[in-house]
Amino acid sequence: MMQPNGYNNGDKVGENPFLQETHVFILEILERRPSGFEIHAISDPSLHIVRARLHDSPSFKIGDRVEIEGSSIGSLSSLRYRDLSNESINSLLETINQAIIVNPDAHLSFFNRANNISLKMHAFQLLPGVGKSTAQNWVKIRGPNGWVDFSEVNEKLEVDAVSLLAERYVRELADPNEIPSLLELLVRISA
Repeated sequence: MMQPNGYNNGDKVGENPFLQETHVFILEILERRPSGFEIHAISDPSLHIVRARLHDSPSFKIGDRVEIEGSSIGSLSSLRYRDLSNESINSLLETINQAIIVNPDAHLSFFNRANNISLKMHAFQLLPGVGKSTAQNWVKIRGPNGWVDFSEVNEKLEVDAVSLLAERYVRELADPNEIPSLLELLVRISA
């Protein structure tokens, strides 16, 4: 008999990719027939698109960050980007911006550690609108010490660093074949 967390009578069948998730950011709350509710959400901290049944009527709203443990949220399961409603897709970028701001460390590490991927490409070039000369300039501005927080990155590079990362993450969620995957390298590495 299958047990929670990927165990089958004591034998591990497969790992649950959502064991480290502590919160979700609500993208949509759906009423399900014949009864009940389901949420579509972004998991936190690993930024997976997920769905879950609700045990009770929802006491939260779209955009809320909700702790999983102790709430009315059931087990998380994967949801594909293409299965999101237009409303969810439209709020995805802002939700991921919010998730980066709540847990900035892993995301800020990208700006502090970004390096050459190959002889022809720098990691900064994975961000929307960043070319080779901009990437090289950013490395010079960063210097050997890096940045303390996103406000410093924004000021020195004259960009919205959180939005650039969020745009890249949304592109990766829409197309899981996007390589290299910053989501896998930065936020899912320990999962």
